[in-house]
Amino acid sequence: MTATACDRSGARIGIVTVAGDLHAHVVRQNLLDRHGVLCHIFETDRLADSGIMDWTTTAPDRAVLPDHTGSAVEVASLGAIWWRRPSGNSWNRAAPVLPQLADEAVIDLVRNDCLATFLGIVATAFRGVWVSEPDAHRHAENKLRQLHAAQQAGLRIPRTLVSQNPEAIRAFCAGQPTIVKAVAGTNKTPLMAHTVNEELLASDESLRLSPAIYQERVEGHRHLRVHAFGADIHTALMTCDELDWRIHLDKLKVQRHTLSADLQRRLRHFLSLMGLNMGIFDLKLDPQGDPVWLEVNPQGQFLFLEGMSDMRLADAFADHLTGLVRPIRMGQYAREAALAV
Repeated sequence: MTATACDRSGARIGIVTVAGDLHAHVVRQNLLDRHGVLCHIFETDRLADSGIMDWTTTAPDRAVLPDHTGSAVEVASLGAIWWRRPSGNSWNRAAPVLPQLADEAVIDLVRNDCLATFLGIVATAFRGVWVSEPDAHRHAENKLRQLHAAQQAGLRIPRTLVSQNPEAIRAFCAGQPTIVKAVAGTNKTPLMAHTVNEELLASDESLRLSPAIYQERVEGHRHLRVHAFGADIHTALMTCDELDWRIHLDKLKVQRHTLSADLQRRLRHFLSLMGLNMGIFDLKLDPQGDPVWLEVNPQGQFLFLEGMSDMRLADAFADHLTGLVRPIRMGQYAREAALAV
């Protein structure tokens, strides 16, 4: 099916991300090939010098944004937006954009104004379904909010302390194996969970420097990666002896897994509490096989599991996105049929 034919068939889908995002391009092609749905990728780190962003008070619904091909897209034409990986930096220095600019103040002005315009356009012109709504996505990234919502949803979580108080940290860690991980982290270096040791606990200076998350260590080597695409849940059981499997993918064994109906209900409740349309959950099975909730990524990675198992997660996610715009597309057909009578 051609892009033109897709465009006439009804609502389209937008993906907000950064340049070179494999997930965005795989899902876009999947939507086109399997569902005939036209999809636009908006690269928020390449807004500068696009020459396309346009919004006016006289016709805010006609606002346009540049997609990854450089084409102008009316935001009001989108039935859903996947808020995949928005960047706070609207200028990718690696891209050949305005190379003559060297003044840091001017660069900062361009970066901030481009991003503010982009956010203003989607906030005022978009009328479709968010996956997930930007404010909900931002709130859900906060680990303390996550833990609080998990408790409310009735999920079992590890005993947790978030602190920079040396005395409180030592008291919490006494007599139990404990892990430590960052509260927010940084995109400038990977920060993985590791076991608290005596050297760390002995240093007041290190403990006081910044709050960190201290949790009782959940023993065992079976991990669950739960992909909740709306009400649709797909789970991978991953076996790995390492504490943090993310840096030991070569040691992972992956297979499909089915969660209990009760656990699925609690995870859906969590999404509802957080206002999320999707979420990628990490849980761990303790030695008795009981699941312990660890965290959620509102826009987690999932394609790596396709190469390690028979799971078709890109298909499942494209199906979810298509289901969100299908009522809009059906409404389009109904209007066209009524006009034809």
